[in-house]
Amino acid sequence: MNIEIANKLQKLRKENGYSQEELADKLGISRQAVSKWERAESSPDTDNLIILAKLYNVSLDDLLRTDESIDDLKEINIEKEQERQNDSININGSTINLTDDEGQTVRISNNGVKFINKDGTEEKFNKKRAIFLSVTDSIIALATLIGYLLWSILCNAWYVSWTLWILMPAVMSIFEAIVKKRITKFVYPCFITALYCFLGMQYNLWHPYWILFITIPVFYVVFDPIDKYLLKSKPLDDDDDKDED
Repeated sequence: MNIEIANKLQKLRKENGYSQEELADKLGISRQAVSKWERAESSPDTDNLIILAKLYNVSLDDLLRTDESIDDLKEINIEKEQERQNDSININGSTINLTDDEGQTVRISNNGVKFINKDGTEEKFNKKRAIFLSVTDSIIALATLIGYLLWSILCNAWYVSWTLWILMPAVMSIFEAIVKKRITKFVYPCFITALYCFLGMQYNLWHPYWILFITIPVFYVVFDPIDKYLLKSKPLDDDDDKDED
């Protein structure tokens, strides 16, 4: 939708004293639909436009009037059409490709499910791997809870033991990094944040240990190219296909 019309819809709603939820209730639609109209992410259909015009006591012409030129409106239509074409479903025999507007594709075939990035690299869905990661995540979450309670109660360390919850995603990601053989799957920012909070709250080392955060971009600058190189040079593993069956 035209941003000028979207702003007008928002202005009229507020001038008439409606919240998004109240307007949605009057139209019989979801609040999210109203929100999308006002963010110019979608447009009301003809029936809703008629109701809005009557509700706000304005004409459809006033409601839809815009200062944008025909060429500008045409350009918007072209961009939307391109987005719709990029977000597509392609069925070829027993293979289904689901592609979003960012160029990422999910391919479903007899060999299983593959995630294809816009640069052409592939990630396969592995059932055993997914189950393993799910189980380890559950175990780590339970261990974090037990560790938090024991540390807090036995050492009266409620003020610092909560850092375990920040550390938990980083520990979970270690196993994902190992099974997927990608270093950057390790949630390094969570690890650094948990470490910094622990050092600060336990030993009052807030300064100069804030410098730890500088290592976060360094981590990705160093290991992201390595991951990409390993991913491109890695041959397809036939065992993965067997696991998916």
